[in-house]
Amino acid sequence: MALLQISKKLIIQKVDKELVCFDSDNAYLYSFNEVGEYIFKKMKLGWDTDKIVLALAKTYNVELKVLKRDVTKLIQDMKKAKLLVSTARAKK
Repeated sequence: MALLQISKKLIIQKVDKELVCFDSDNAYLYSFNEVGEYIFKKMKLGWDTDKIVLALAKTYNVELKVLKRDVTKLIQDMKKAKLLVSTARAKK
């Protein structure tokens, strides 16, 4: 089974209230607001979608179904942009 991790090719910096990621391979700049930054950081820690959704639900008054849809969409967008890459899960 593959895990997702943040691409090691990114240069990541906090600028004002945004998290900014620069991909030097294609010279693209990505920025995340507070919630996007939270999701990005939790992905970096190896959290799965469900764990992120449940944590966000404790902070924001949003239906779980809506949170799951939005978090899943952001993660898909991050994969498409190659901010997240697949890595093989180590066998126990």
